[in-house]
Formats: sequence, C-alpha cells, structure tokens
Amino acid sequence: MNELPDRVFPLPFIWRGKRLFSVRLRVAVREAALPEVLTGQAAQALTELPVPPGADGLLLRCVVDPGWRTHTLRDNSVAFVLSRDVWHYLAWTGRYEDFLEGRYSAKTRESYARDEARFLEHSGQALDLREYREPGQVGEFIGHLAELRGRGALFGRPVEAAELLAAAQRGQLRAFLLFAHGEPVAGLCLTAVGEVLHYLCSAERDDFRPWSAGTVLHLQAIRRVFGEPGFHYMDFRPGECEVKRQFANGALRGAAVLSLRRTLRNRLLLRLYGFLQGSARSPGAQPAAPDEVRELLI
Repeated sequence: MNELPDRVFPLPFIWRGKRLFSVRLRVAVREAALPEVLTGQAAQALTELPVPPGADGLLLRCVVDPGWRTHTLRDNSVAFVLSRDVWHYLAWTGRYEDFLEGRYSAKTRESYARDEARFLEHSGQALDLREYREPGQVGEFIGHLAELRGRGALFGRPVEAAELLAAAQRGQLRAFLLFAHGEPVAGLCLTAVGEVLHYLCSAERDDFRPWSAGTVLHLQAIRRVFGEPGFHYMDFRPGECEVKRQFANGALRGAAVLSLRRTLRNRLLLRLYGFLQGSARSPGAQPAAPDEVRELLI
C-alpha cells in the first residue's frame, strides 16, 4: 500500500452539466501497489483501512473493483465508487524478445520492424533517442514536452516541472525523447518506484504519426528501461487510451473510491451526489464520472 500526502478534495455536485456547488473534504490518499494487487495481497486491505484522525475520509485510488455497489453503507463508513476504469499494466517476462513474442503476433512484430525502418528512412539518420534522468535535464525535457503538446497529442496526464524535478532528485525519473532532423517528435515520461515503472504521460507530433514515431519511441524505451535490473512491471494506471492498450500485456478492473466517516452529514452528501450522478445517466447505464472528478483523481 502506498500512502500519499493528504489533500483537500472538492467534491463537485453537478446537475445537467452545470456545477451547483462543491464540498471540500480533507481526505487521506491511499493506493494499492500493482505487485500487491497481482499477488492478491491488496484484495481487501485498502477498503478496511480506518480513517486517520483529522480527516473526513479516505480517497482510495488504484484498487481492484470486485463489483462493488456504487453507494455502500458500512459499519463505520459510507463509500461511493467515483469511477471504474480498465487498469492496464505490463508484466515483464525477462527478455525484450520474450515480451514481443508473448504480446504480439508475428505479423505485428514484422509491422513494427518495418515502422522503425520507415521512420529511420524518413528521419535520414541513425535512431536519435535521448534519455533524461538528472535534475539539470528536467527543464529541457519539460520544454520539449510542451512543444510536442502544442503540435500533437498528449496521452496520460500533464506533468509539472516540480514533480519531475523531485523524481529526478530521488533518482526515479526515466524520461525519453525521440528526435528527427534535430527536433523532438515523440516523448515518454516514467517514474521508477521499487520494481514498478509508473507511466505518467507520452506525446507525439501529429505530422509524425504516419511514421509511427510514438510506437518506435515506446518500444525502444521499453527495451532500455527493462534492460536495467530490478524492474518487473510498468503500471499504466486506470483509464483508457490507445497507448496503454497497445503496449500493455495485462489488465484489471480498477476503481477509485471515496470512503467517508459514517456521519449523517456524509451520508446525506453521498446520497445527494449519487442522485445527481444517477439522473445524468441513461436508463440501465453505469454513472460516468464527470471530467472534473476524473481530474481530481489523478
């Protein structure tokens, strides 16, 4: 289990797309570590955690969803499932070639080899893949990443220089940029915690998508990071996007849960929140988390 800094969580109450008000809740943030999830050690541990003193409740992220009811009243808490998402991950098999053979068909592997050859032919040079790990390299990487976002698509979540600087100072930053003709055309940002590489974001220039710059970058970065000893997983975190589906070799059903102290106020708050969420969905459909809530869960 990972304990993250406590935070203020402004729970928004939205009616027909309009934000009515929000209630500020002080929550302790807890996450399940991917290896513990895959070995079954975190099956119930997070949902049974007590609320720390001074907090209104717990925000539980990256937990496995066994099919909970959306709104649940427990002995000492009242819980609401804020979101349900596919949780993609990559479990390393020991060798890059084994990963490719286990994940992709022979036809797809041949296609990837042709993609790299086409990219090199278009860029007119040897593969220019640069790695960024040191605190002094963070500013350059962030600047290039912003340029890529302005000229293409960002997958994952936006990252700030302060976050990457802190990761670099801890020796955890693993960031990559792929260049063509001296300009960045694709980028990938990871952080390393123990045996897990956490996917933060990636970006690709629109004009280099036909040349599969993002695919070339990811496969080369995967080869490099798992070439280091000690890494066994890449955690793409809950949430769908094409990059995660393309490179993950496993998936779980994940959820984010808000678990508050069992008080009359909190019961009324979550009942009202659930009512507003339910009124916005189609009959028989699962309530979708508003974009504002999804941003709060990052």
